[in-house]
Amino acid sequence: MREELVEAVLRVVESIPAGHAATYGMIARAVGTGPRVVGRIMHDWGGSVPWWRVVNVHGTFPTTVRGDGLSHWEQEGMRHDPVRGRLALSACLVDQDWLDTVAQTVLENLRNSAEMSDL
Repeated sequence: MREELVEAVLRVVESIPAGHAATYGMIARAVGTGPRVVGRIMHDWGGSVPWWRVVNVHGTFPTTVRGDGLSHWEQEGMRHDPVRGRLALSACLVDQDWLDTVAQTVLENLRNSAEMSDL
């Protein structure tokens, strides 16, 4: 996995404001990869970022983290169905254009820092 892509996904996730969320697909579109790649990055390296703000297209988590995620949603006041473990996407999703802009800035910063380290 490219280090720049991993770092970009994690920084984009860090940028999602409290009380809001994005889907794997939204993040994938913003950074130029696929949703499964975002899922793999979140699985392997996402523990230090607000991972509960990233859900699948149905507004749920993988079953391995579902219980932990619900408590974070409650702490942040995110509307959800606690029985189904499903986020109310219409109330919580960030705007794709906003996410694309964040990702563009993150990617530019990563490229610039890589160029600086090459000097």
